[in-house]
Amino acid sequence: MREPDVASVMTTQVVTASPETLFRDLVETLTEKGISAVPVVDSAGRPVGVVSEADVLAKQEFHGGRDDIPHDRAGRERWYRALAHTAGEVMSTPVRTVHAAEPLSVAARLLATAKVRRLFVTDHIGRLVGVVSRRDLLGVYRRTDDELRVAVEALLAEIGVPPDAIQVRVEAGTVTVDGELDRRARVDATVRAVQALPGVVGVHNNVRYLVDDVVVAGSSGWTGFSP
Repeated sequence: MREPDVASVMTTQVVTASPETLFRDLVETLTEKGISAVPVVDSAGRPVGVVSEADVLAKQEFHGGRDDIPHDRAGRERWYRALAHTAGEVMSTPVRTVHAAEPLSVAARLLATAKVRRLFVTDHIGRLVGVVSRRDLLGVYRRTDDELRVAVEALLAEIGVPPDAIQVRVEAGTVTVDGELDRRARVDATVRAVQALPGVVGVHNNVRYLVDDVVVAGSSGWTGFSP
């Protein structure tokens, strides 16, 4: 079963600014729309920067640039933003983006490694088409137990598990699988596939096997018994 992509959970109605958008208009957008950041796009709709609440607060922090320039690099960057009159002057770069067709796991990894709360979503030619946040990704865990059970059963059929070979129960997002398959390697692969299904919290594996074909150092690779 194909992992859901970013396009399936992203927000498509995105408020944007241009590099020429005035500082006061940026503040009004942030406050009136109740958002924490605005992407800045060029004439072709490609994101070139982002203006956050922290960026515009630099003007207040340094009294519009009247204060002395700080000695540290981060402080200097904020001080220069205090002089800004437009989005192009105050925006941060680079923009953290993700392609709309990427799986959710890729977006989750980018959010974690970049330590940001949102990613701006682009199409195949780099145009802005949406935004995806941490909260959007967490939505997969709101699937009901019945929805998860149906999804797991569909997955099992897709990966070739014989009908009625495995029974599926789901409680609070945790999947329990019972039944029997021919080989241990197939059991392991099946459980891994269920674990990777978006929305699954955990898996209790009660599936038996007839042949242990997983070779472990010091063993013959055959038991003939179920675990």
